Parts: sequence; structure tokens; C-alpha cells
Amino acid sequence: MKIIITGGGTGGHIFPALSILEELQRRDHFLLVQWIGKKGNLEEKICQQKGIPFRSIPIRGWPRKISISQGITATLLGYSILRSFQILLRFQPQIVIGVGGYVSFPILWSAQMLNIPTVLHEQNSRLGMANRILAKKAQKVFLSFPLAENLPEDLYPAKKFLITGNPVRQAFLSPLSKEEACAKFELNPNCKTVLVMGGSQGAHTINCAISDMLNKINPNEFQIIWITGHNDYNKYKHLASEVKIPLRIYPFYEDIADMMSSADLVVARSGASTLAEITVMGKPSILIPFPYATDNHQEYNARSFENVGSAEVLLDKDCSADTLLPCIRRILNDPILLHNMSLSAKKLAKPLASETIAEEIIKFVFSSSNK
Repeated sequence: MKIIITGGGTGGHIFPALSILEELQRRDHFLLVQWIGKKGNLEEKICQQKGIPFRSIPIRGWPRKISISQGITATLLGYSILRSFQILLRFQPQIVIGVGGYVSFPILWSAQMLNIPTVLHEQNSRLGMANRILAKKAQKVFLSFPLAENLPEDLYPAKKFLITGNPVRQAFLSPLSKEEACAKFELNPNCKTVLVMGGSQGAHTINCAISDMLNKINPNEFQIIWITGHNDYNKYKHLASEVKIPLRIYPFYEDIADMMSSADLVVARSGASTLAEITVMGKPSILIPFPYATDNHQEYNARSFENVGSAEVLLDKDCSADTLLPCIRRILNDPILLHNMSLSAKKLAKPLASETIAEEIIKFVFSSSNK
């Protein structure tokens, strides 16, 4: 089977794509794949690490305000579409899989113009701008959540959509034990562990709150793994050797499953990929939604977790050391609450998302080839 995967920009788009790719490779050992993304973005780095053939297009995000940069972006879009036609005609994929991000638009649109089948994965409860356009001609749209909007049935027939959940990588489905994970990060398995992460880009508000509360934590009260993001890492990396508690600081870490295995509590944003990973591992969480997400979808995501008792929500505007630390202490010091939050998280899990999507892709490709 020959496929193209396109998407990127953030881990929220990239890691579900890796999960789908892992499952397709498991089922088809002769799978040929190319990943289309933007040069210098996170997807290129990860493709290099994983040995995935990567092709780049020069697209960039569309400016929201009217300015000369819109003309430049339009020119880059036109060039990206031409480049996409070249890639498609040379590689001749049987299907193109889009996982979101502005970088996915040119190759998917071009594939649709060439009558190459396309499928999309939408991580959030509302279709993004690119997916809203592309869904009209896509063969299938896989959803992480039921859509929180009513779409015209004539343009978006219900049979086109399938709720699968958000794919997670195999490492989350067969994780290390807590003891093994703590040993990997040189942490005490008998001490409570808090994993703090703000997504692949980091989260400045969360970082400020964590740095302000470090000296207020009692020795041996709990230990922290903290992913700051690349922008804030140099600002905070020195703290690991200065505070009284075990603290591990990273700018970014790909194998989040190992970190999550060591954690008793996760403090994070509420993007769809993060939430899917939390649920399959059954981790209690404090969710701090990114306030500028499109249609405020991160708060919508977080509230759905809060409503079933698997998480507590702390809004970004309210997040500080004085609010976050008491919340962490209250949860960690209540074994029954921790247990119940874990059970509630597991009930939300959709661990077969990657398998369902891979089955649909394979079924479509081979049923089409037999026509």
C-alpha cells in the first residue's frame, strides 16, 4: 500500500498521525509512506528520528488581519499547491491521510483535484478551517469527539463521519510500570510524582506557576517532571539543581508515555491528544485550557472531563502558584479521590482508535482497487 500522511505544526497533530502510521505498518510490512509537512517544523524533526520519508512545502498559516503578509501567504499557498501536484504525480499514493494543521491543506486539496481518495482526522469538537473545506470531498472524516455543531446534511452527510477517538501510540497502550519509569528518570517510586506539561509548544502561564511554587513545596512532599517547551527551558533549567525536591526539567520529550507512567497526577493543557493519552493510562489530571484555542475548544474538552470526575479544571487566568499548589496537594493527599479520578479517566478511553482508523483506510483502499 502507498500512502501520504500530511499535517503538523504541533504534537497534537503529529502524534495521532504517528499512531495511525504505526498501526498501518503493523498490518502492512510493505507499506510505502511519505509525510508532507513544513521544513523546520516539529514534524520534520520527528520524521528524521523515526526514519520516515519527509517532503516539505513552504506553506504558512493564513494571517487573520488584512495586511501585505496575506499576499505573501497566498503566493506560498500557490507554490505549495504546485509542489503538491508534483509530489502526488510522482509518488501516486492510493490514499492521502490528513491529520490537521494548515500544512495539510495544499496536498489534500490537490489530491482531491486529482481524484485521489482522502481521509481526515479531526482532533477537536469543531472542524478546523482546513478540514471544514476538505471534508466536503473527503471519503471519510474520523472524529475524536462528537461534533459540537450542526453541519448542512447536503454538504456533510452523516455517513461520512465516524467517531473513533483520538489515536495514541503503542507506548501508551503497553506502558512501563511506575517502578520502571521512575528508575528511568531517577525518581523515587514511593514518592508521589506530578507530571507538568504544556503541549509540544510549552505553556508560559503554567511554567510561571510551577516556578513560583517550587520553594513552597516541602522536601519529599512530591516530585516533579516538568516539560517547559523550548522557549522557556533556558529560563528555568537551573532550578533542577537549586530546589529541595526531586525535579526533572526538559524542553521537550517525545516518549511522554514513559513520563506519564511515573506520574500520579498530570498537570496539562487540554488538547485532544493529551486527553486521549491521559485516558488510556487512567491518570488523574488538573487541566488548564489554552484560552486562545479556536472556539475555546480546550475548555469544552476540559469541562467534559471535569463533569465525569476525571479531572479538575483551572482556567489560565486563575492559574498561579497560590491556586495550583493547593489543588495539587488536595488531590495527592486523598487516595480515594485519586483512585476515583483514575477510574473515571479510564472510562473515557478509546484505546482502539488507531486500529479502527487503520481498518477503515485499508478497507477503503483495497475495496477501491478491486473495482
